[in-house]
Amino acid sequence: MNTAEKFTPHQQMQTAIAKWVDLAEQEWNLLASIFEVKTAQKQEYILLPGAKVHKLYFVCSGLLRFYYITDDCIESNKAFIVENTFAGSLAAYNLDLPILYGVQALEPTILLAAKFNDFVALFDRHPIFDRLGRKLAEWLLNRKELRSRSLLQQQAKERYLDFLEQYPDLVKRVPQYHIASYLGITEVSLSRLKRTT
Repeated sequence: MNTAEKFTPHQQMQTAIAKWVDLAEQEWNLLASIFEVKTAQKQEYILLPGAKVHKLYFVCSGLLRFYYITDDCIESNKAFIVENTFAGSLAAYNLDLPILYGVQALEPTILLAAKFNDFVALFDRHPIFDRLGRKLAEWLLNRKELRSRSLLQQQAKERYLDFLEQYPDLVKRVPQYHIASYLGITEVSLSRLKRTT
């Protein structure tokens, strides 16, 4: 039985953030009240590039793909968001910019979504929320920095091996062309890497 079957979506998020902060019941109820349960079908687009919707997501079950799209309608994958993971654009929110990426469900997905405005408003309610916001920002920044380093400094084979180590189950869950896009290589190159590793 997986985590999503044992807990409600809010309980699942509560368990996930326990590694960062210990919320009292009153604070937890405030946080939980701003997150709504959403569902998405496989291949459904949750957010399109250019939207001015600043939300914080928590994936309870399923899988999301964050992607960029060029003027020529060529997509490149920014990230895969798996179960028990947060995602959102702090930069777009802080700078009041449109979202530059899109979000698509690659599997039937259950997630929690909160407006960034509502999340940030909690910071002034209690110091514990300020700490939670800092921990979340650190976590998102660490992921972004590691991703940037990977694209700028690693060879394709290293990126692929890192992907296998970080997301071993995604090789079976994500279409190969999406993985190739995430790694910054062609599908042909990915097939070659798979044969030689």
